[in-house]
Amino acid sequence: MLAGLLLACGGGRTPPAEAGADSTAEAARFPAMPDSLALRGPDGVEVWFTGARTATDSAGQGCIERGLTIVRGESRMLVPLLMTGAVPTLVNDSTIRARIWLDCRPGNTYEVNLRTAIPTRTR
Repeated sequence: MLAGLLLACGGGRTPPAEAGADSTAEAARFPAMPDSLALRGPDGVEVWFTGARTATDSAGQGCIERGLTIVRGESRMLVPLLMTGAVPTLVNDSTIRARIWLDCRPGNTYEVNLRTAIPTRTR
């Protein structure tokens, strides 16, 4: 019975690559970079750059845009949908300010709650 179940589930094989998928291009678009500390706040809270994507501006210049993760003790909260190319700034004991980046250009400014990791556009 167990052998039949394994066969029905694919026997542990990996799925075939999608037609036209280019893993080299994908790796270049989302480079593996080590996490790095962006800033420290009060009460031991830390904000780290995590994840990365490469981007290109309209003149063809490249850059790396990074995601943000808030770390407090053993808790890690990813800031959703906010990739940046600059270090965020500490506003107060519960808020940081960061600019979203798209195609190597800074855009709107967001304030991110350090307790919930929720970004709110301010301008």
